[in-house]
Amino acid sequence: MTIIKLASLSADLSKEREGDWIPVKEWHGLDPEKPFEATPLPGLSFLVRSTLYPDYVTARQDALEKLKQDYPDDKAPADVQARIEGQLSVEYLLLGWKGLDVEYSPDLVATILVAEEHRVMRQMIFWCAGRVGKKKVEFVKAATKN
Repeated sequence: MTIIKLASLSADLSKEREGDWIPVKEWHGLDPEKPFEATPLPGLSFLVRSTLYPDYVTARQDALEKLKQDYPDDKAPADVQARIEGQLSVEYLLLGWKGLDVEYSPDLVATILVAEEHRVMRQMIFWCAGRVGKKKVEFVKAATKN
């Protein structure tokens, strides 16, 4: 019988709150001629906090409440959604990057991530932030009785 190690199901709270480097090895949809194929992205990684980072969770909840007030029909324009997602990722999630042709700087990030056209970049950052602090499940082989 195989048993799961309980500790391997726990989150690394230090990484969730302080950040961790998460590589983006490939991404689907970057080649318009082959939209269903993954494009390799060697060297690309983001230093991000988790989407479970408490300050981010609170700020996101506040932003969603404000959106509901401003757009009661739940139809916020794409540029408004992009700006909010970008601001939240700039303020709470993204701490650095490697593998892009420009150096990371908070001012540059604040401009890029709020722009509607940079949705792929935002998606990558949120994908990475969703992985921070997670561990690979570990198993233990239990002794069997005769």
